[in-house]
Amino acid sequence: FLDVFDADEFAEYRKDNLFYPFASKEEWEVADFLLCSSLSMAAIDEFLKLRMIQNLQLSFSNARELRSRAEMLPSGPSWKCQTIPSIYPTKLPIRLFWRDPIECLESLFSNPLFHDKLDFVPRRVQYPIGATILGAVLSSDKTNITTMTGARITHPLLLGLANIRMHTHTKLSSKAFMLTALLPILKYLHPNQRMHGMLEDHLVHKCLSIVLKPLMIAAEVGIMMSDPVGNVQHCFTPLAAYIVDTPEAAMLVCMRGKTSPFTMALYLQFGDHFQHPAHTRVITLAQLASITVDPNNLEAYFEACAEHQLNGVHAPFWKGYPHADPSIFLMPEPLHHWHKEFFDHDLQWCLKVVGAQELDFRFSILQPITGYRHFTGGTSKLKQVTGRVHRDIQCYIVGLISGVAPRRFVIAIRALMDVRYLAQCPAPDDDLLSCIDQSLLTFHENKNVIMTLGARMGAKKLIDNWFIPKLELLQSITSSTCKVGTLIQWSADATEHAHVSEIKDP
Repeated sequence: FLDVFDADEFAEYRKDNLFYPFASKEEWEVADFLLCSSLSMAAIDEFLKLRMIQNLQLSFSNARELRSRAEMLPSGPSWKCQTIPSIYPTKLPIRLFWRDPIECLESLFSNPLFHDKLDFVPRRVQYPIGATILGAVLSSDKTNITTMTGARITHPLLLGLANIRMHTHTKLSSKAFMLTALLPILKYLHPNQRMHGMLEDHLVHKCLSIVLKPLMIAAEVGIMMSDPVGNVQHCFTPLAAYIVDTPEAAMLVCMRGKTSPFTMALYLQFGDHFQHPAHTRVITLAQLASITVDPNNLEAYFEACAEHQLNGVHAPFWKGYPHADPSIFLMPEPLHHWHKEFFDHDLQWCLKVVGAQELDFRFSILQPITGYRHFTGGTSKLKQVTGRVHRDIQCYIVGLISGVAPRRFVIAIRALMDVRYLAQCPAPDDDLLSCIDQSLLTFHENKNVIMTLGARMGAKKLIDNWFIPKLELLQSITSSTCKVGTLIQWSADATEHAHVSEIKDP
């Protein structure tokens, strides 16, 4: 980190003035406040024209001069723009904006704020003795930038470092994730509407292959990097985790809908009480290799992929990434797969069995407790709520349905609550994982009462099946924990917040 400053063209000036190109620490603080604020350049000009501010005798008198001085500071990884050629017509040219992931990873690795918050004790790795393992953590998800004006959507790719300790990189203010790329979102002009989704998935994998190519090379041969205290390390960059929601996970693993992205289970098997075999890298590549149809013949290739429930992507990005296996780097994600599942299913079952009016009344008469949210108006009419609200409701739900719901129904809801609670343990052991499996088994032994009571309700009629993808993903909690550690460290809470701080904030 300090080497970057020492190599800067203005390093000589900072020997006498640490805050160069600003005159003093006080001036730096004023500049930092203005640059990090949401004020427009015109508003900054008005502020700097105030007589009190002019009496400070700042070295800049308007927003343009302030910006020019800020640009003299050492910059982070630079952005690149690359045009992606395509044989299929699109409304607009395909442009990929990205930064070198090695530079981003090195920026995190050499950050002095993380110097005492890094771990370097790898397990079950196949690298030379003395090598330093820097696990890459990726996250991508489409997010709305504007809703009322233009409905603009972006598809950011975030990069983090697995060596940063869990309590640091899960803290929203630590800024442990860097925006590495903006994946293109565009509309294809192919006459067959069914091919548009296939082409979009293919484009994402192609862009990921371009952006992550430096990481793939470093994962195979290594690269020299400086740690926070200045020591040069021979570093390798395997893909440790990829934090995504369910649709994004299916796209990355090259699977169609109605199929588990983690196992070989089809939608008819989502309600099984056991975990199906993992859908590994070897299996997927073997299925792709067995297809003899030309990938450029979209319709024919898409139909040929139907036999294996593949989505039509013939060159997944992880194919060229050493040691990258989707069955390992993809795992159940707490925010979307646990807490969202509770709100979409468990809570709705409780509303049907107990009654929306009765459950809302029980919520409303609870004694307010400091640190816990009080739902004065109940929960039946809540919409577009955050993961924090999902967690708050979970604190009360078992106690509120006890005494009014049938005993087996309470047991089933309590079993799923036990799974979520135990899975969040920061240091799970074999006994805890056994308890998670036992709780899942308890739910499946009592789940029929949910159907019997008519709680499994669709928009207009009863649903007589268990085609719930997130319910099947719960079966992968224990196996994924054994592979990548406690799953709470891979929650999307930090990455969802990074979408605001890195993308939405101007």
